Amino acid sequence: MNNPFDLTGKTFLVTGASSGIGYETCLAISRQGGKFIAIARRSDLLIKLINESNQDNLQYKLDLSDIDNIKNLVELIPNIDGVVHCAGIVSLAPLKFYSEELMNSIRLVNFDSIVYLINQILKKKKLNKAASIVLTTSIAGLFGMKGNGIYAASKGALISISKVWANELAVNRIRVNCVSPGMVKTEITNKSIENLSIEVIQEDEKKYPLGYGEAIQVANPIIFLLSEASSWITGQNLVLDGGRTSII
Repeated sequence: MNNPFDLTGKTFLVTGASSGIGYETCLAISRQGGKFIAIARRSDLLIKLINESNQDNLQYKLDLSDIDNIKNLVELIPNIDGVVHCAGIVSLAPLKFYSEELMNSIRLVNFDSIVYLINQILKKKKLNKAASIVLTTSIAGLFGMKGNGIYAASKGALISISKVWANELAVNRIRVNCVSPGMVKTEITNKSIENLSIEVIQEDEKKYPLGYGEAIQVANPIIFLLSEASSWITGQNLVLDGGRTSII
């Protein structure tokens, strides 16, 4: 029988590939026989990723907050079979501490960049038919967590637009889905909670029946959404939170 998770012969562009979920997703793609185009700002970690993957993969150092960079990237890449958007910025701020700079910086990377990237990929006809787009969002986009408004808004926007794209792109059998992780042990989440006490963090983890997650526990479901195993799934948001949002 054919392996429905096999990605042999397919190439996927992954943003935020230098660490955390993006890094693990690239390695998981490679393990399933696929190739990846890794996009991130840190070239040393991108090189490390390429060396670990043991495949003929590509990597580009790129700042997604610069729209011109995205346009140039699309000119360079070959045709692809999907996109995984893992790049993101987390910054906690209560309502009265919002600023134009904060709103712009989070929106540019978390939301605007992937919207423009997909727009340009489609315009240049670089996305193959029956491709799969996976947007990494967050349970923050589904629930009201204090101090998380701007970040939550950017993630909620991704969930909403994914459903529109799923409808628009279905004619070419292109699927669009989201994964919404809870707290995952990555560099970006560690930075977001570095000002919290150990006691506060421990109390929060107790709210997760299965504890905090690991990046690979998000990467593997992403592989499912990229593969033929999910060929009848589009416009969905897969919550990956160790049971956090399913308990009272």
